[in-house]
Amino acid sequence: MDKDGFGFGKGHERFGGPFAKERFFKKGNLQFVILKMLQGESKHGYQIIKDLEEQFRGFYSPSPGSVYPILQMLEDREFVSIEKDGKKKVYSITEEGETFLAENMDDAMLQRLEQFKNMDFEKMKAFRAQLQDLFKTFIIKSKEAMKDKEKKAKFDAFVEKTKNDLDDLYSEREG
Repeated sequence: MDKDGFGFGKGHERFGGPFAKERFFKKGNLQFVILKMLQGESKHGYQIIKDLEEQFRGFYSPSPGSVYPILQMLEDREFVSIEKDGKKKVYSITEEGETFLAENMDDAMLQRLEQFKNMDFEKMKAFRAQLQDLFKTFIIKSKEAMKDKEKKAKFDAFVEKTKNDLDDLYSEREG
């Protein structure tokens, strides 16, 4: 994950799916994104989820379990108000929410959101597929290595060399 708190993931709100350790948003940042969305227009929870997925073109697909508790917290803090539309709750940003957003929204995150709009998503999809294929190969080979001490030692050395090569790939020493 980069320093601004973004990675790339689908379905699990993470880069690389269910085995990843990094979240798409840093803890607490999703509330700012939701409030920012509500500045444009009032929305119901499902619409917020779908709009986030569309905004990040499927690379981030939030679960209801991540969005609805944030909406409840925003309501509790009086940063959003709710109107009923049939069975749906429609959320609108309040003056308190506007003030909170203006005083606390991280400029780096705003810039990152803008950059995300201009990314080449086809290249990102290809990159993700390439990494997933590599990860699958690593898993298969690691299982094989677990059966033989010599293979395990070679595998461990390969992994360490690969990590070092990646660290050195774009190091300042080259440039």
